[in-house]
Amino acid sequence: MTRSEPAEPAVATVPPRRALSKATVDARRFAIRTITLVLEIVDRRRTVGQLDGFATAHLIDQVTALIRLTPPGVMSGDTATLRRVHVQMLGPGAAEIFGSYRRGERVRAFAARIEQLPCRVRTTTATVRPVLTRAVEYRWQLVAFTLV
Repeated sequence: MTRSEPAEPAVATVPPRRALSKATVDARRFAIRTITLVLEIVDRRRTVGQLDGFATAHLIDQVTALIRLTPPGVMSGDTATLRRVHVQMLGPGAAEIFGSYRRGERVRAFAARIEQLPCRVRTTTATVRPVLTRAVEYRWQLVAFTLV
């Protein structure tokens, strides 16, 4: 009787890591920066004016009203720190953001929506006399936000 050769051990193949699209990476980077900024504004560590360019005017008005209605000493004891951020792309120019933040010993949730909206930017043309022209560029903006 001949002995059969031992079978090759099964090698587990690791699937290649899923490459994230540039839009997803940009959306996540924007979300982390902006949600951190909103939490700092709610804690009164930053001013609402610093949200310009990151959020729509309607959302800035909502954050302003929230701060105005919250007494100054209520949230000053424990500061909020961002814990987790998840991004669900809805398309190339829109994403839903959700995650958690910690305030003291409590872990709370947030949800948001960001969209790429047209934004006017100034550009200069390379001529002898610089001429400022207005161009439209699409940038991420926070359009909805909820703290739980």
